[in-house]
Amino acid sequence: MKIMKAYKFRLYHNIEQKKLINKIIGCTRFIYNYMLEKKIKNNKLSRFDLNNLIPSVCEEYPYLKEVDSMSLRCAIKDLSDGFNKYYNGKGGLSNYKKKGKKESYRKNLITSIYKGIKYENVKLDLQKRIITLPKLKEVKIRGYRHLTNINGRIINVTIEQEVNKYYISVCVCEEYELPPKKEQTVVGIDIGVKSLVVTSNGETFRNPKYNQKYEKRIKRLQKSLSRKIKESNNYKKNKILLARCYQKLRNAIKKLVEKIVSKVTEYNDIIVCEKLKVKEMIEINKCLRKNIVNSTFGLIITKIKDKCKYLNKEFIQGDTYYPSSQICSRCNNIDKGMKNLSKREYKCHKCGI
Repeated sequence: MKIMKAYKFRLYHNIEQKKLINKIIGCTRFIYNYMLEKKIKNNKLSRFDLNNLIPSVCEEYPYLKEVDSMSLRCAIKDLSDGFNKYYNGKGGLSNYKKKGKKESYRKNLITSIYKGIKYENVKLDLQKRIITLPKLKEVKIRGYRHLTNINGRIINVTIEQEVNKYYISVCVCEEYELPPKKEQTVVGIDIGVKSLVVTSNGETFRNPKYNQKYEKRIKRLQKSLSRKIKESNNYKKNKILLARCYQKLRNAIKKLVEKIVSKVTEYNDIIVCEKLKVKEMIEINKCLRKNIVNSTFGLIITKIKDKCKYLNKEFIQGDTYYPSSQICSRCNNIDKGMKNLSKREYKCHKCGI
């Protein structure tokens, strides 16, 4: 079985490499916006037609020749994919890219054989902790300290900027053998606001409410940012501090979710969960709207689904309107009076439990 897997490393670049990365990001953004304008004016232009326009655009804007041509072609591919999704009703119309938002670019692996020697534009050496890229040449990387080799074929790499730090995601196609399927242990999980996840085994994962922890600092930094002159040095420093605060919040939530998912999937073969309609919950519960959004219900369920596929385990989602809180666990009697969630104790009128 072939699977697509991404490995994310942090780049440790020098000053020249940093300048070149920023230049490539700027050029890919420019070519994306330029071709988007062409596409809006003439809707019949295909991806092939847009690629043919690159040489003439490079003649008009010579600085585009300084960057890797593959990154420019990948930007056009993203634009073409966006329009295809729009025509198929799977997304909205593509917008112009703005500086400072999602600063990244991608390049595909190109291989060629000359005189019996294989050449590749992207090479990853985990023994020396170095990745070789077009124009940038050798760049030091850090991440996955126990990983010494990747058994797969590199498809593409994506370089992105996050709070003055640069990361590279290496997408690899690997051969993967699914473990044998077992159906021995079953667990039901309930997702909530007070306790993030409660299992039928009695295990509880509390909600640390990281958003409340960082909320005061974020508000203070946002207030400070609004008082500063735009694009001044103090404005840029404050913006970096705010971005770091948001990054810490994202990392804390990500670590918590991964911890919950790994514990739930490691010791259970069948996992049962209710199917939540988060959008409806947000609209109905106006008082709990903020807490529901911050509890990341959707992220937990998505991660469990993906992990179950990877470990060959079964994940079952019950119907949203299944009356689980109204059914007696002994005799299966349904008590419709238990719709009121303020009643925390169930007393069955039929068997007395």
